[in-house]
Amino acid sequence: MLFIRPSELFPAMGDVQVYLAFIVLALLFSIQGIHNQVQWKSLIQQPVNLCVIAVTICVGLSRLSTGNLDKIDTAVIGMLKVTLYYLVLVSVITTPLRLRYFLMSTAICSTLMIAYSVVDYRSFNAEWVNNPNLEQVLDIEHKLPPDERTILRHIPDRDGVDRYGNEIWFFRICGLGIFHDPNDLSLLIVVTSIISIYFLTDKNISLFRVLWILPLMIMAIAMYYTYSRGGLLAAMIAMFAWLCTRYGGKVALTIGALCAAAVPVALGRAANIDVSSGTGQQRIQIWSDGLMAIRNSRVIFGIGEGQYTEISTHVAHNSYVHAFVELGLVGGTFFFGCFFLPAFTFLLMKTNGFKIHQPELRRLFPYIAAMLACWCMGMCSLSRCYVPPTYMIAGICASFINLVGFCRPSPRPLLVLNSRTAQPWIACSFGVLICAYLFVRVFARFG
Repeated sequence: MLFIRPSELFPAMGDVQVYLAFIVLALLFSIQGIHNQVQWKSLIQQPVNLCVIAVTICVGLSRLSTGNLDKIDTAVIGMLKVTLYYLVLVSVITTPLRLRYFLMSTAICSTLMIAYSVVDYRSFNAEWVNNPNLEQVLDIEHKLPPDERTILRHIPDRDGVDRYGNEIWFFRICGLGIFHDPNDLSLLIVVTSIISIYFLTDKNISLFRVLWILPLMIMAIAMYYTYSRGGLLAAMIAMFAWLCTRYGGKVALTIGALCAAAVPVALGRAANIDVSSGTGQQRIQIWSDGLMAIRNSRVIFGIGEGQYTEISTHVAHNSYVHAFVELGLVGGTFFFGCFFLPAFTFLLMKTNGFKIHQPELRRLFPYIAAMLACWCMGMCSLSRCYVPPTYMIAGICASFINLVGFCRPSPRPLLVLNSRTAQPWIACSFGVLICAYLFVRVFARFG
């Protein structure tokens, strides 16, 4: 239900919220586990839980602080549903086997959705490439409201002009539901590929593990059709994180440098990342609009959830900037903490030579780190502060940390909220905001 909105496949279902029904049922079966997760002792021993809950509270505070109560109930309830999904996830994944099952089901569901999207894209592309009615349809659909069903299910993009001066169009693949964007889909593709490689290299599955080659082939095809620069960067960062946690930083730097040198030759347009013009410069200007809007009393609780488009032409296309602008220093710091705290824990585990006692968790460590790195990199070019997949990644990391701490000769939590964790978290959070200000001052080119 997370990956597929049934009404897209079966329009007759209309606005039936199937996902809501499933999350309520899951909630009913997980009440005891969720109660344990929200107790104060648990929040201190697993501060990622605290951060996710605090983001939900900050969504309401951001609206109240500006006096904007229009649809505040919709905003809070929407984020509350995401928080419930996260709490169900961390309360249910209580053993390494359950974590494996969750990853397996995630990869299978996403593979089915992406495979459907690839098939649909190929037929759609054959119909609309060089179609003389394309520009007319584009003009019509630009005037439609955001929730209106459109003919162009995949995103058109320009690739220069031919020798006769006609624009050359190509299409970027979109997924279903909340992945109806090539860049969103590219992150799911990378995460699914990481999980598939994890199971492909699992010797305990015997010869059946070769079946995981099929999802990898589908992911490769779909990634090519996304033409996503953000997805490419996310894949590279994921590989770097995997190498660091598996073989060490020196090996990761060496292989990463070789891959970075080969990427422009191998991938062409997708590797062309330019911040001085085009969409790169446009996004930097949008970040600047948001950051300028909180250079006043709004810096504490932000301009209000969902209000970014009121001060700029688009959303931030950067989840960290988006969170700091809409939720202020308080909400932005908690959102940043959802991902900084797991990453900080992984860094300490690696630098201190921490021994993971459970064999399957030990083998899984590089793959969890790669998924976290991939999503954190992807959020640098996407505004995805309030959607379930973002907190699915946070939940996977939190569950992994919980299991590593529990599966020890003397079970105790790895991550505890105290001054040693709060100080680097808050310092890095402020550092991200300051670096964002400096970045836009240097690279923004207005007029």
